[in-house]
Amino acid sequence: MLNFIFTDIDGNILSFNNALYIVINQDENIPADDLSVTFPFIKNVPEFCDVTVKDRDTVIFKGIVDEQQNISTEKNCYTKIVARSMAAMLLDNESRPVSYTNPSTSVIFNRHLAPNLINEYRGEEFVLNGDLKITKGMSDWQAFSSFCLKAFNKIPRIDADGTADFNGVSSNESIKFSNTDGVKYNSVKENTKRCKLISEVRVKTGPTDIYGTVIENKNVKNRRIERRRCIDVSASDSLTLADLMLSNSINGSYEVTLVTPNRMLNILGAGVSIEDSNLGSLRGLKVSSIYYRQTPDSENTTIILKKENENVDT
Repeated sequence: MLNFIFTDIDGNILSFNNALYIVINQDENIPADDLSVTFPFIKNVPEFCDVTVKDRDTVIFKGIVDEQQNISTEKNCYTKIVARSMAAMLLDNESRPVSYTNPSTSVIFNRHLAPNLINEYRGEEFVLNGDLKITKGMSDWQAFSSFCLKAFNKIPRIDADGTADFNGVSSNESIKFSNTDGVKYNSVKENTKRCKLISEVRVKTGPTDIYGTVIENKNVKNRRIERRRCIDVSASDSLTLADLMLSNSINGSYEVTLVTPNRMLNILGAGVSIEDSNLGSLRGLKVSSIYYRQTPDSENTTIILKKENENVDT
């Protein structure tokens, strides 16, 4: 049973464990997790500002309340709360424009995360040599993410308990799904998306170049897929974007969707293997997205899996 601990605008703490409907979504490519929870009608409910969700003593969600609804129908009355994880604070707040020279992990934390109620972080104390410009209109999340991409080549993550992880989604956990000797599941779907693959990127590297530089993915071409893109990098003098486009197309071209009756949260990045009586052994997978649902009659988690460490063969 999950315990929902709310703080109202006067600082009072209220706890509820009688949720009727619960939805929690987590995705490695979306900064903020989201929560939707519905209770039997709470009369004279105060205005809530934040929520922490615990499974026994483990925090599985911590965030800010976005919406608070009282819903009345002919048969029933409900109170519904919609919230986002602590990453929402970084997304919602615009950063002060600033130009850093040789910024460090602690500087970024103190300037862009701590003011947004992020109290702890993981990551080495790294100094990024050179300049980092935070321009007008950038959010604190964009400042945080820009530093991590340049310093660690990683997209950062705000964990379920509100801790900032400069190294992004990572996990040493390994999970085996099997209906004979592993975690039980209801269904599994393997999906190869040929429509997502890009076979080559044609690049314009200078003002007189007519997209003459071609970067191919040989593995994709060998699968008789022809899908081209054109990009202009003459201003940046960098071919990184072309490689990124090819890599992203590979990452999006294969996924496995698994539904389990178990509650499984905060396992993004975990390694996964599946032993299925029909599909056989599916290995080398990692958790990319998690969609948890609980109703008065059922409970399940839908898990989206991607292949680990797919590389572009150019």
